[in-house]
Amino acid sequence: MSKSWRILLALVAVLALVASACGNDDDDAPVSEPAPAAPTEAPEEPAPAPEDEDEPAPAPAPEDEDEPAPEPEDEDEPAPEPEPAGDPNIVELGGGAVIDIAECPDEWDNYQGVTDSEIRFGSSLPRSGSLAGFGTISDGVQLYFDHVGPIDGRNVVVVSRDDGYVPARTLTNVEEMIDVENLLGFAGILGSPNNLAVHDLLNENCIPQLLNLTGLPEWGDPSNYPWTTGALMSYETESRIWCTHVADEVGSGATVAILSLGNDAGEAWRVAFNECAPDFGLEVVEEVKHDPQADSVGADVINLAASDADVLLVASSGAFCPQAVATVASLPWEPLVLVANGCQSISLFWVPIGPLANGIRLVNTQKDMADSSLADDEWVQFVRGALEGQGVDPEAASHALGYIFGEILHEVLLDAADMDGGINRTNVMRAMWQMDFASRGAIGNALRTMDGANDSYMVEAGRIEELVVDADGARYIPISDVIAFEGETGTFGQ
Repeated sequence: MSKSWRILLALVAVLALVASACGNDDDDAPVSEPAPAAPTEAPEEPAPAPEDEDEPAPAPAPEDEDEPAPEPEDEDEPAPEPEPAGDPNIVELGGGAVIDIAECPDEWDNYQGVTDSEIRFGSSLPRSGSLAGFGTISDGVQLYFDHVGPIDGRNVVVVSRDDGYVPARTLTNVEEMIDVENLLGFAGILGSPNNLAVHDLLNENCIPQLLNLTGLPEWGDPSNYPWTTGALMSYETESRIWCTHVADEVGSGATVAILSLGNDAGEAWRVAFNECAPDFGLEVVEEVKHDPQADSVGADVINLAASDADVLLVASSGAFCPQAVATVASLPWEPLVLVANGCQSISLFWVPIGPLANGIRLVNTQKDMADSSLADDEWVQFVRGALEGQGVDPEAASHALGYIFGEILHEVLLDAADMDGGINRTNVMRAMWQMDFASRGAIGNALRTMDGANDSYMVEAGRIEELVVDADGARYIPISDVIAFEGETGTFGQ
């Protein structure tokens, strides 16, 4: 046998052994039989040499090798193109509501008010006048954040000014704070007319207007005012609960007299109750609108008493609530007295008139520090302990309310911090409109949930409660279960 033939036969044998070994390089694969040994004699006719002598002949595939996967029918078909990215100027809020950054002023800064060490908010509240008791809510918000500490390495700072519940002063305060305070936005401005006074200004300048301390239905309108949200139950929802309760307690045919604030808030309550009253067989027989800057509403209540209505609805706020209730107590008139949710605070409004407040009823949505029936409640104990540790009386003014709204703002900032870009104006609004958490300060730890234009109201649950004042203190007694409309109140105008 020639030397060239021996070399060729050896090469074929080596390639066969290599191919066989490659078929068993997986430790878990079954071991195949060894390849047969190469013949010792060459075949009579040599295999034809390949056309290209430099190209080795392909190795024969071992018998146990898996069949190769079929090639795609069209190897030239291109991979699908990725979906085009959305408009980077559009921020989705839910239900079709959006923020369009392209509509913001040229000088607008998404990170305004967010520094290396601070997250800055502004507020305007009445620290003077008939609603001065609410002026410390912003102080309570600040105390809450002082207690819980920094968020994303930054301290939350709340800058507040007094407006005396005068809308023109609210506007002046907000304009000045925008210019000099370096704010991310505003949180906790009190009063319907006061918030309306700055509503357009803040939305046109793409500045967050969070947690308006009013239940005006207009705050649930992300399609037209995406930079504004409310913090209280809508007056429409509250009025509907009033109508239901009067029908249940007094019955169809009950007569109602209404004392309402002579502003947007009072009008919203008054109109909503008049709309639902016929559905429940109720008759509104007398109405009086009072001046928001009045010294007293005593004379107005005396005029309403002449109607001898079965029910008195006090659709007002601040010091006007205890004034109205004390006046009723001095008269022979004995109506069922329903008071607006904004007058819930026992220490602020009802302790000063004591037993004269016995029997009033409210749609309560949040826990009161002075409610003796809540002494063992986890949230009440937390707030009382924190405020006392900060040298503040938990029942004084509205510091404890500030803790409730501080917890909500805290949740919003934490959610915004987890979004792409972190805490900034647009992420704060996204987090607010997509809020979903159980508030420890809410009656029944009710949910605080929104979904843009699908569900535009944060507070949709409350309970009818009656105030009892006796030798054991003051407390609210539940008259109903928690009434929840979660996800049912929709959006403004629908």
